[in-house]
Amino acid sequence: MTIQNTDRKIPWLPTLFIAWNLFDIAVHVATGLVEPLRVAGNIVGIVAALIVLLANVKSYAPQILGGTAILVVISNMVETGLHGFMLPTLFFVGVALFLLLRWMQVKAIEANTEGESPLYYRWWMALLAMLVGVGLVALSGVLFSVGMVPLGDALADAGRGPLAQAHDGRLEGADYWREEPMILSGGMGFEGIIGIPELTEEAVREADGAWISDLTCTNGEEPAANLRTRATVPRMNETFWKGFVENGDDGLPVVFSWPLATETVDVTDFQFTLNTGEVVFANAAGMYPNQELNERNVAVLFADFGNRGLSSEEDARFPVRLDIVKDDTPLLLIGPGGQEFNAVGLSWETDSSPYDSGPRLVGAKLNFVGDAPIGEGGIDLMEGSDMLPNDEFALYDEGDFRIRVLTTGGFSPDGVTGVRPNMYERFFRIHVNGVDGETVLLEEVGVEYQVAGGTLRVVGLSELGRKENPDEGIYYDDCYVEDVDNYIDIILVGDEEAARNITFVEIPSLEGGYSAFYNPGGPGPEPFEGVRYTAPGPPDLEPVIIALDDPMRVDRAAP
Repeated sequence: MTIQNTDRKIPWLPTLFIAWNLFDIAVHVATGLVEPLRVAGNIVGIVAALIVLLANVKSYAPQILGGTAILVVISNMVETGLHGFMLPTLFFVGVALFLLLRWMQVKAIEANTEGESPLYYRWWMALLAMLVGVGLVALSGVLFSVGMVPLGDALADAGRGPLAQAHDGRLEGADYWREEPMILSGGMGFEGIIGIPELTEEAVREADGAWISDLTCTNGEEPAANLRTRATVPRMNETFWKGFVENGDDGLPVVFSWPLATETVDVTDFQFTLNTGEVVFANAAGMYPNQELNERNVAVLFADFGNRGLSSEEDARFPVRLDIVKDDTPLLLIGPGGQEFNAVGLSWETDSSPYDSGPRLVGAKLNFVGDAPIGEGGIDLMEGSDMLPNDEFALYDEGDFRIRVLTTGGFSPDGVTGVRPNMYERFFRIHVNGVDGETVLLEEVGVEYQVAGGTLRVVGLSELGRKENPDEGIYYDDCYVEDVDNYIDIILVGDEEAARNITFVEIPSLEGGYSAFYNPGGPGPEPFEGVRYTAPGPPDLEPVIIALDDPMRVDRAAP
């Protein structure tokens, strides 16, 4: 009697392949980095695997799996070409490709009735093919996302990643803040919280950063780690800045009076002299988070620029001088009428550190709101994110005038949470000439103030994040996501002649009974004991440039 073995072996290759793709999708969702084309490749792979496993397609299985491998490579090439890539991407794609190709080989062997064992059935050929596929994915990201391969005009924006788009040289309605080109600020912003190994409370504590452990989002979602701290991990810096970061690097924004020709921004442009006499160049440089086409006055740099000592302390270490120096692509500024200015030779000096005094204003400019937003966006990856659109048209149904303020660093209510559109009364007030020559203070939102020339009313703040929308889970709470750049807009309605009588934007700060702004090195609402954080911003009174006749803006096509 013959005993038939009815045990079925577990199909390990397809099981591992499906599990790996599901894990890859879960990682994307959990980290908030859902890349549509990559996830589409995962789904195509899972569907193909189920067809081979469950449908009667045995004779076509190798072709189905091989074709799926090609589609996976192509979808990931397009994704990296559009948005760039991080190194973990190549690992995830590589594992999935190897499992798929090896499974294809096994199915081809099963279908081989001639008993031959060609070279391409060997496992290491699957490994070699996988390396070729991963290489193509990486090559696409390098060539297209950094702009090395010119594409047609219709595909130009889609064919470059975030780094290349931020450095493409384009400007649209970008403000200039003085008639002369100059550096408005160039002091260290904060110390030690860039490029840490991971965003956990333990890692942030080790870096002497700030962390919010008791954070509840009104929408009921679990707060992402980047809402709990302003520390960053290397993969974010690799996506948006040229160069590299080291664990514990410092942040330093350099603010110019004219917008930058961003294609000329490099780490070699900025030479810092510390109070110790050391000369330091940045490890990384880029335009993010000031990357929108109507911004681009501010380059953000990372390196070991100093420590947390007060300038009066003997062991303090911080930059006291910045010089723009010559390199292979000298730094250019774009001024009135589109004129180009070679910034080599510009310099800036200070005698204080960010632990003496916090961020302040270096510009305030009044413009008409107009009929439509100008120069919003600039990086495809950011479009439709939690931060955009954030202009006055997206946030409000009204607005005649916009006062844009320019800051020395990213403003935050505490160093971690974001500034929200409803926070005008907490931080700002506007000075206007009154009917009898007195000063009228616009202190409240929604109040119509009688001033010289008519009336003015503050609507709120914009150029932060998206409009509050409970249906989309967006609330003005401590989980609010804003762009943390160096610009905030104050929106007003009223009479033109009244607007022409605006004189100053004031930040009264703590001394004036208001709240203070902090830069990203601030303490947050739950500072760790014994850690020195950056200081609160001082009281500030910034003259407002009336740019109603001449908007003081420049446009520039990509060179």
